[in-house]
Amino acid sequence: MAESFFSHLKTEMYHHQVFGNHLAARTSVMEYIESWYNRRRPHTYNQGLPPARALAEYQDQVQLIAA
Repeated sequence: MAESFFSHLKTEMYHHQVFGNHLAARTSVMEYIESWYNRRRPHTYNQGLPPARALAEYQDQVQLIAA
C-alpha cells in the first residue's frame, strides 16, 4: 500500500513542481495528502470511495447501530 501511495504522489504531484526549499516541498506534500489524496481521490480498498467519504459513511452506520 505504501508503494502505491508514493507512486501516486510522484506521478500526480511531485514530478510537476519545482520546490524552492524543504519547507515548500513538505507543505506541498501535506496539502496534496489532505486536500486531494485523503478527501477526493477514489481508493480501491474503499470500493472506489475517497477515504474521507468512506469514513463518514462508516460513522453514519455506527451511529445507526448505536441508536
